[in-house]
Amino acid sequence: MDLKHSGDTIPDGQDAVIVAASVHMGKHENFVLDFARKNRAELERLPSALISVSLAAHGDEHNAEGYVAEFEEQSGWHPAHVGIFPGALLYTQYNFLKGQLMKKIVRDKGSTDLDTSRDYVYTEWDGVKRFTEDFLAGLAEPSSQDRA
Repeated sequence: MDLKHSGDTIPDGQDAVIVAASVHMGKHENFVLDFARKNRAELERLPSALISVSLAAHGDEHNAEGYVAEFEEQSGWHPAHVGIFPGALLYTQYNFLKGQLMKKIVRDKGSTDLDTSRDYVYTEWDGVKRFTEDFLAGLAEPSSQDRA
């Protein structure tokens, strides 16, 4: 479900939850943070995972991990499974000012992806798919309590 448009509670009857959140201007989106805060008990009860998507994950893993740590601290939710993936540089969707700001940030990081007439997608979709498949496979494995 799209958290931005479909409410802030986990629908009844869910067996697991994956929360995907993107980072903008150094922070995860507020509506995702609010969702995690409000549903923390349920997210801790159910098998759950966080997918964090950011430009920092494209070559600056330390900052990307810092965004997740800040999200966990602010929300109180500490997911057992976390996937960190690169996002996209969507110049064509930015207004002029944001495009120039993003271009400066990217240039300062040493990137040559400076053509503002096109977008750059860094997301490793195969990695996202593997993360999700591994999470789901873990749901199907019997826990140590089930084997006892």
